[in-house]
Amino acid sequence: MNKALSKTALTVLSAAYLAVFSVSAQAASTPKSFQVATMIPVVLQLDIKSTCTKKGAEFKISNKGGKWPQTAILRLYTTHDKSLISQRRMRLALGQKVTLVVKRGRMHGQSVGVWVDPHWYKRDFKFDAMVNCN
Repeated sequence: MNKALSKTALTVLSAAYLAVFSVSAQAASTPKSFQVATMIPVVLQLDIKSTCTKKGAEFKISNKGGKWPQTAILRLYTTHDKSLISQRRMRLALGQKVTLVVKRGRMHGQSVGVWVDPHWYKRDFKFDAMVNCN
């Protein structure tokens, strides 16, 4: 009777194993629906005011978008040949303001421009603001 019981138990266990295996195989081959969380990139939403003062060219930059996820480089150039005058790495919070000044002596009678180059996404080079103080 022990042999019969163990033969029956083996048959039941084998059937259970095959049932689990076939369910697992079906689950693997059945397409599942799932959601992928996507993150909307933080884009630059800047308000830049450029003016000429007694000191030289002045750029007042205000972050109107969200807190920047990483730093960006704020670069100052001469506009005619795109020569780099100065740069500063910064990370702005919502509503944060920064003022960049190019002294008249460094302008050499040329117009200047500012370009914000974020590290978290690539954007083509284009001046965000320019001013001619001649």
